[in-house]
Amino acid sequence: MFDSRKKVIALAAVVCVALTSFTSCLSSKEQSSNGGSSDNSNTTAADSAQQTTTPDVEIDQIKNEDGNVVVTPFQSGSLEEFAATGMPAGNDDLSAEDPTSAQPATEVVEVTEANGEKVTDAQGQAVTEIVTKPTDASSEYVSKMEKRYCLWVDISPDPDTTTEKNGVQITQDGYAFNGQIIKVTFKLKDNIPEKDYAVRFTPDFSTLRAQSIKPQVIQGNIRVGGDIAPQDVSNETNCVAYGDNVSAKAGDTVDYYINLKNNTGLAAMLVWVYYDSNAMDVVSISAAGDYAKIAKGTQTGTN
Repeated sequence: MFDSRKKVIALAAVVCVALTSFTSCLSSKEQSSNGGSSDNSNTTAADSAQQTTTPDVEIDQIKNEDGNVVVTPFQSGSLEEFAATGMPAGNDDLSAEDPTSAQPATEVVEVTEANGEKVTDAQGQAVTEIVTKPTDASSEYVSKMEKRYCLWVDISPDPDTTTEKNGVQITQDGYAFNGQIIKVTFKLKDNIPEKDYAVRFTPDFSTLRAQSIKPQVIQGNIRVGGDIAPQDVSNETNCVAYGDNVSAKAGDTVDYYINLKNNTGLAAMLVWVYYDSNAMDVVSISAAGDYAKIAKGTQTGTN
């Protein structure tokens, strides 16, 4: 039978955000539970993992008959809501504004009369002057990046006895769903410049074996004004997570998808989605595609 202790560790890995550094997260949780002391020889990794699942703000969870957390249904929310759980939110900072030019662009032009004739000086040379170039709205635009989290854990299946759930295959590594996995609905603001708006995401995945999965990541864009080619992942042979390329107009409501290809089994994910809040608002975030069949209990944080 599958080692249930590894399942607890897999859960802790994702709840502690950075799968590669979850040991330090467990250590910090253990330390805080003992009044700052790191001397606790009776606390096991599994005990610490359980401690991480009881933050100050409760996360929606499902426990088995033994009281162990086995499912964290798909849920999402803001950075502030995630921070309120007491879990670290990562070190990446995409909130800085984009740089803008400190001085307006200028150019030298020849002076003309009202009738269009060139003005000349006493020597017959054309008179010139320095003028400010017409402003491109997109060149003055300043972005503001904000982020939302999407969290899901399901370590309930035993791959030795169960091979599918709701039509999704279960392997030794977990649920083998592919295609669309997360739908983010944005409301684009009116009168924003016609340009590409990047929607970035950072995925942390884990398997039932408590192995961290780092897929290739291909970011997408929302193009306001003009067409944009769809993502082409037809030649990808490894696990790849990719965002959509979407064409839209200012003021539109847009469904933006994060997708997965060549997934052979997952049991947990933490995905941070970054977007330009000066250009768009998040209307909703939900599970999508075949993944939605096993990601029960969707919750969405406030805007």
